Parts: sequence; structure tokens; C-alpha cells
Amino acid sequence: MQRSQLAAVRALLITLSLGAVCASAMAQSAGLTLATWNLEWLMTPQARATLGATCMAQQPRSDQRALPCTPGRTPPPERTAADFDALDHSAQALRQREGVDVVALQEVDGPEAARQVFRQGWRLDCFVQRQHPQKVGFAIRDGIPYRCNGDLQALDVDGGTRSGADVTLWPGTRQEVRLLAVHLKSGCFTGKLDRNFPPCARLRQQVPVVEAWVDQRVREGVAFALLGDFNRHLDKDARYPAGPDEAAPFNLMQAWSDNDPPGAELLRATEGERYIGCDADDRHKQYIDDILIDRKLAARHKNRRFARLPFEAGDAGRTLSDHCPVIWSLKP
Repeated sequence: MQRSQLAAVRALLITLSLGAVCASAMAQSAGLTLATWNLEWLMTPQARATLGATCMAQQPRSDQRALPCTPGRTPPPERTAADFDALDHSAQALRQREGVDVVALQEVDGPEAARQVFRQGWRLDCFVQRQHPQKVGFAIRDGIPYRCNGDLQALDVDGGTRSGADVTLWPGTRQEVRLLAVHLKSGCFTGKLDRNFPPCARLRQQVPVVEAWVDQRVREGVAFALLGDFNRHLDKDARYPAGPDEAAPFNLMQAWSDNDPPGAELLRATEGERYIGCDADDRHKQYIDDILIDRKLAARHKNRRFARLPFEAGDAGRTLSDHCPVIWSLKP
């Protein structure tokens, strides 16, 4: 290659590099829009058919590749191509209309299953290493630099609960932010955690694990957020103290947001927001999906807008999900 051609190639590479840096800087200055979405046993049709043929009478453990067929309970849904198309419409709306940068995903059987819904414009990554089809992971908008940090394995407190998925956006820059996606133990939506009720006991074990993660981020000085399905009415939980024992708290919010170490204080997306149902058949009536951000991230983004993305009325009757996205747009 001649000297003039080499110079031209170098100039092009520099231009492309500068362009990528500028694009990243522009994206960061525009803020950060977070979402969380539980997709209710999202699997490929092939996986659903295979696993459904040999289901188990009880809930599988984390190391078991199986589905439950518990008597008296609705089995995991089977979806048609039209159902996946309808879910894809919601994913497109998240990216194009709402400008979402990252979606924390729950109950998704890994990247291949997620691709049934998040078809264009997303990186599907950082899913927890679990055989069970209910996994936690992320859909990240194309072009956003990120690093998977490995599973928060300690959240699986009994070999049958779900680990947390951990990712860093814009690693190594001033705008670095760390996200933890969770799907906590279901069944203990309200009331103190010290009740003689197995779901509450499991959730009580998970709370100190999240608190340790929060405290470590504060000590590192890294902005962060917690996103996911908390299986808890946090508006009620936040009214009551955590109790004196950090290893065995009575409630969640004040355990995590106790300013110990200084800076360990969290803001909640759904605080003061009226409940918006996903469709006419919504059974929850109160938020259990939420987004929590620390004071450092809140200081960067003082203009915050909450949104819920219900399913389209024209998709009534489709097999979609018993959850729909919760969105928090954070702007400077």
C-alpha cells in the first residue's frame, strides 16, 4: 500500500473513532431511559414444546431445565407467531417512541428467546447462568458501550430462587452507571418479612444480598440503579423500618436506603404514581415492577419522567404477559 493510501486509511479510522466518541457523548448528554419488563415465561416455541412434554409436578430448581405443571395452576403460556408480533410492537415502542436505552428482563429463557420480541436495535446480553427457563438479563440499545459483570449468584439463596444480572454502561467514562436486574422471591407482597411463611423467609434472605451490592457501589462512588420485579408493594414497604438486624430485616426499602454508608439512599420510580394497568385483565392492581436509583445518578438527572407502557387495545385476547414495561426517563 502506498504512503498516500496509508494516510487516507489512518484519516478514515480517526474520523470513525471520533464519530463513535461523539455519538456516545451525545447519547450520554441526552440522559438515560431505563425500563423493566417481566415477560412471563418467554421461550422459543421449540423450547416450550420440548419442555412442556416432560414437565414437573413442582417448581424446578435453578439447575433443572424443566417446566412446572403443578396441579390447579395455570401452565406456562404457549405463544403463536401473532403473539410474538404483538410483543414486538411493545419492544419497538420502547425503543422508538419512549427512547429506552436499557430494559431489565425477567422470566426470559436467554438471548434466543428474547430475540422473539426484541428483534431490531437491541443487544441481548448478560443473562444469568441458570438452567431454569426463568432467567434475568438485559436488552441494551445498539451503540451503547457496556460490560457484563457476572451474576449476583448470592441472590439464589436456596438453589431455587433467581440470581441477579449485573451490567455497567459506558464503562470507564464519567457517565459510567451500573445496573442490577432482579426478580425477587414471589409470594410476600406485603407485611413484615419475619412472618412464619416460606416466601417471606426467602425474601428476607435476599434483602441483605442486595443491600451488600448497594453498599459496595456507594463505597466505589459509582452511580447505580436497581431494576426489576421486586414481588413486593414497595409503596407500603417503604413506610416501615428495616429493624435493628441487617442480616434479618423486617422490610426492604429502608434496609437498602439507610444512608449507611453515607450516600446509600434510593429514589423510586413509582413513588406517588397512580397505577396504570397493562390491559383490561390486569390482576396486579399495584406496582411490583420498579426502578430505584441512587442519589449520585439522581443528581446527574434532575428531570425525571415516569411512564407505563400498556398493551395495545387491538391486542386484546393475545397471549402476551401478565406484566408490561415500567419506564423511567432520566434527563439532565
